[in-house]
Amino acid sequence: MGIENNRCNGICKNCGKCVGANILDDNQGRKTKISLIPEDFVADKMPGYGVSFDIGATTIVGNLWDLEKGTSLQIIGKTNPQIIFGADVISRINYCEDDSAKFELLRDKLTDCLNEIITELLANNKIEKQGIVKVTAAGNATMSHIFAGINPKPLARSPFTLAYSGEKVFKAREVSLNLNPETKVILLPNIAGHIGGDITAGILATRMEELKGTTLFIDIGTNGEIVLSKNDKIYACSTAAGPAFEGACIYQGMRAEAGAIEEIKIKNGTVCFKTVEHKEPVGICGSGIIQIIGELLKTGIINKSGRLLLSAEMEGVQLSDDLKSRLRENPSGREFVIVSKKDKADIIITQKDIREVQLAKGAIYSGIMLLLSELNEEIKNIDRIILGGAFGSYLNKVSAVEIGILPDIDLDKIISAGNTAGTGASLVLLSEAERKKAIHLAQKTEHIELADCSNFQEEFLKAMTF
Repeated sequence: MGIENNRCNGICKNCGKCVGANILDDNQGRKTKISLIPEDFVADKMPGYGVSFDIGATTIVGNLWDLEKGTSLQIIGKTNPQIIFGADVISRINYCEDDSAKFELLRDKLTDCLNEIITELLANNKIEKQGIVKVTAAGNATMSHIFAGINPKPLARSPFTLAYSGEKVFKAREVSLNLNPETKVILLPNIAGHIGGDITAGILATRMEELKGTTLFIDIGTNGEIVLSKNDKIYACSTAAGPAFEGACIYQGMRAEAGAIEEIKIKNGTVCFKTVEHKEPVGICGSGIIQIIGELLKTGIINKSGRLLLSAEMEGVQLSDDLKSRLRENPSGREFVIVSKKDKADIIITQKDIREVQLAKGAIYSGIMLLLSELNEEIKNIDRIILGGAFGSYLNKVSAVEIGILPDIDLDKIISAGNTAGTGASLVLLSEAERKKAIHLAQKTEHIELADCSNFQEEFLKAMTF
């Protein structure tokens, strides 16, 4: 079988569109891990409907709830349209920091997207906008500022201070939402500069405060936020991971959309892969990038310094003819061919891509190590690592440990918690007690500024190697 109606479900060489790779056999497909509501949660019962938002730098997700039944009716996600002004939040801050018109444009892009999601949710579920009685939103610190109508420029420069503190409560008309003008809108509180309400929501959703032992919660996105709970204490830090894990800054990187290569294995000297929705491969998303680097490390094609090696440079490494043929060098640098295309551009990973991943994973791993060392804790004492965010939901734990994104601990202790920001926002929507708890957690969490750590540079350079 080959690709029929663009469905990628067979051996590439028999189709002719892609050459020399096999499709990983996986009938499960891609399952979206969204709101994993804690078992101890009890919702308030109130008439009407509500919407909770996870406002991400890359993706915005809206969840429509029946507040009386405490049930989710529909979830819709859209690309954050602000991405045209930069993949990372600093680029967006720099775009608007000294220009009120540009700031309003950024804010309008955001509210337009929120209103599009609201309109679709209402239309699909035959609900009038007057039926929405409550809205909650959680976002990183930059998105929270923009949503609140506050210029985030203090977040672009040291000491990265928040321009406001605590929970913000609005009426829908004050934040340009196309609802009953008096509808209550709650914006979850930020913790510190670059540790936003999405992390408050994550701490709430994962019940970190109640967990015994030492817990690491990591939300890997454009920024890498790391939270450590120990002995009823909660500490948090932020690292500038960059957007590589979301497919940005990667030559053929893309979001986890149809046709994105999300899983890759090298089996018996042959590259095998799986795409989102089993469509014809058109690029590679974050989880696939991590896996291919892990696989190339295992085969010896990448060395510990991150250099992509040619056949003549690999002493004692036995490669199949197929793998040798995939290594190329041209004026723009070295590259490895993941999928050969007969009539289109090959899908490749480049030396520059590998360096981008090294920078991102170095930032996250050094952040983990510095947070642990600040609290005189060791890797061996970590009881669990909880991964939040969309990327964390599909991150291959083996590859993540192999390339050094995550500490080398028992894989059973690494847990994916789905969209924790969306879950936390939903908990606050559904329960006044959870709302109060979110305010408490934001105040309780202690911020550690990694730039102030004397050994930051040393740890970062160590974390760069594979």
